[in-house]
Amino acid sequence: MNQINRAVGAIVRPLGFPGSRGVWSRITDDGIAAIGTTRSVRSSQRTIYVQVAMGAVPRAWWEYRNHRFAQWGESPIPYDADVVTHDIGFVESRRRPEGAFYHMKFPPDGFRSTTQDEVDHAVELLTGAAAVLAETAIDLVRPGRYLEDLSAITDRGVGFWEPFVVLLAERGPSADLDDAIEEMCGAYDANGSARPDDIVAYARTRAASR
Repeated sequence: MNQINRAVGAIVRPLGFPGSRGVWSRITDDGIAAIGTTRSVRSSQRTIYVQVAMGAVPRAWWEYRNHRFAQWGESPIPYDADVVTHDIGFVESRRRPEGAFYHMKFPPDGFRSTTQDEVDHAVELLTGAAAVLAETAIDLVRPGRYLEDLSAITDRGVGFWEPFVVLLAERGPSADLDDAIEEMCGAYDANGSARPDDIVAYARTRAASR
């Protein structure tokens, strides 16, 4: 994994993602983008599963999450690399390129280890994916971009509406925001969830301030 991390780091650091040991973050005024690698050993399948993924948190989402944390009496989320643990998560998986994960096979006479050829192949795949993911994450935290990708999602489950309404409010009052709030309330009712009054109040207040 050290060899993979060194290779991924060499790809993403020039793009503005400092970090090490499997976590690289790019912090700007517009949002925080992150690239990370993970691995897991699947002994029953004699494989090591390795992957590279991205996180993207627009600043508007961070501000909203801190608003909610304050309501709940919890400590605020610092504006740093750890903010990606509070990401939105609806777009990143959809924008995942081919080669973002790989199963490295154990050799017949090895256990929890793999061949150099397998590692080299994993490096080739993951670094290619990391370059794409880094550019995508940078793009997603630009003002309005995450909302554009959310708007393209058609399978809108109940969890979709909170980030969509929050980010739509950044554009100010609009008929689109009114419609989204109405649809969100309908989705919550249909799901048997509590009414999203706090989300609506935040979105209305935020939109009025834009």
